[in-house]
Amino acid sequence: MKTETDFSFENWFVDAMMNFAPDPDRVQVDGAPRDMTDFASNKAFSISFASGVMPGPFGMATILPELAAVTKIQMDLIYKISKYHDKIGKVNRALILCIFASALGVTAGRILAQKIGSRMIIKALSTQAAQKIAGAIGTRIGSAVVQRSVGRWLSFATAPVFAYFSKKMTEKIGQYADELLSQDIEIEQSGT
Repeated sequence: MKTETDFSFENWFVDAMMNFAPDPDRVQVDGAPRDMTDFASNKAFSISFASGVMPGPFGMATILPELAAVTKIQMDLIYKISKYHDKIGKVNRALILCIFASALGVTAGRILAQKIGSRMIIKALSTQAAQKIAGAIGTRIGSAVVQRSVGRWLSFATAPVFAYFSKKMTEKIGQYADELLSQDIEIEQSGT
């Protein structure tokens, strides 16, 4: 039985993340996956750096817009890479969670994808499993928000560090998306 407390950060986070997904019909491939990843990671660096140099309360106000902008860049990158590999129709919540979880080092991310022969099987997620994985991803991102909050008071020292983190995270997302989407993918149907 669901209660009011069942509305959680995990539900909100997955919905918000999926709202950053571009319209698949409007996705433009502009190079090989490595080139698109380099461009996206440099863009994420620039946004994080520019947001990070704002000191104090003004800097605090830039944290959520910065994270939203970087997440949008990362989602666009996943869709561009999926279109490059002609797999845009395979992109769903499970695949997105798998890519983000793997890039953030959440163990469950690698469990969602299993290589069987020449195919990559992406497990369908029950709502509970998706919430668990999203919770782990959300915890990592929440930690980054707290670190950025503290860092805004030392903005000139921490801006390059957080910008570097955004760049590396975007690179990992691009690399894992390319690795995953370059294979034959089958989405396992959920029994629940």
